[in-house]
Amino acid sequence: MTGEVKKKSLIHVARKLGTFGDGFSDFSPRWPLLHPHSPLAQIPRTASSLIHTALTRLASSHRHASTRRILSLSPKWIRLRAIFSLLVGIVVAGFLIPAFVSASESGRMKINFFGYLKTFNFLTRTSGLTPELVDNPLAGAERGENIFNTTERVRLKPRANFEISDTQRVEAKIDYDHQVYFGNFVGSGDFRIARKQSEERQFLDLGETLVEDEDGFYEQRLYRASVLYHTEWFELEIGRQQIPWGVGHFFTPTDLFNPFSVTQLELDERDGVDAINVTSKRIKDFKIQGVYTPTGGQLHPQRYLGRISRDFNGYEFGLLGGRVKRDHAAGFDIAGNLDDSSVRGEFLYREADDEKDFVKFTVNADHNFPHNIHGLMEYHFNGQGRRDPNAYQIDRQIRGEILQLGKNYLALLLGHD
Repeated sequence: MTGEVKKKSLIHVARKLGTFGDGFSDFSPRWPLLHPHSPLAQIPRTASSLIHTALTRLASSHRHASTRRILSLSPKWIRLRAIFSLLVGIVVAGFLIPAFVSASESGRMKINFFGYLKTFNFLTRTSGLTPELVDNPLAGAERGENIFNTTERVRLKPRANFEISDTQRVEAKIDYDHQVYFGNFVGSGDFRIARKQSEERQFLDLGETLVEDEDGFYEQRLYRASVLYHTEWFELEIGRQQIPWGVGHFFTPTDLFNPFSVTQLELDERDGVDAINVTSKRIKDFKIQGVYTPTGGQLHPQRYLGRISRDFNGYEFGLLGGRVKRDHAAGFDIAGNLDDSSVRGEFLYREADDEKDFVKFTVNADHNFPHNIHGLMEYHFNGQGRRDPNAYQIDRQIRGEILQLGKNYLALLLGHD
């Protein structure tokens, strides 16, 4: 009897979790995912344990990095504490933030607060890769195993603007995250590879792991953190930021700062780069940009890069070049409209120090068809790739040094508004 009641309770809570998210919404107990031995059926128990552990550690004045013990707590008590914390936060924000903003806006300082709560789920299969596979060919994991993940993200985006004069101002930008992962994806080699690559793309460590367990991971981090100085002639931004070079949709070879994998679910979520970024205002219709990044992790090399762009008869054309570690890079991009379609292209040549010189390029076109149908086709040539699957550089992909293994890629996107 007790086991039956417990199983019904788990299914009930799982259904509640599902209706809150975007992906597998409106879960039904008839779904095979809700079998008592499935990963989804373990989410409520894992969520209760992880949240309780996180609250306990945050409340403690002395944190120990080695603490990994997961405590049990009833779902009812978890909900009550969560609701109470949310109400306290709303009350504090309702009284303090308007007063603070009102006081600051009376002078030259203006402060705004944004943010969002996002929940998404996915079900996929393991690749069989692990970080240890680079050094030990026998350290691979089982391939094709079903894994499930639920991600809960709270992102706060405060912005502060201070006017020095009519032509000068300083802006501070912060994106602060609390992010929780639930499910057996957390214990997979794919998750550990993604985490390691993200850490290696930093100059400064601006994150903290609060809870780490086999089926759950909870962290806080500064997703973006920078100071921007505006003048009549130029802008100077220092800190963790996104520098969106490239015009491709799926493949952007000229994006030498914020690379992303074509298979990731959130294409707009990219690891920030810690950089000094200077951009001139339009000088005779030219936009000039210079970027420097100091040496950080293995995927955050020292870079000196520049880009100049201008509009020519409705086509935006850009030239770029500079140095990445000991490599020299040069390229261009172009984007515009051709009849009723949009066309784009980008090209990169890299004189490499540790491998053969190579080129990469991407071309694409998109068109709006009748009945609100939108289509995009993109071709990418990857000079670092291999035609023979047996020659794929798996170790370099695990380390994050390359994103694609093959040489030729074709992507198609269809959408309906």
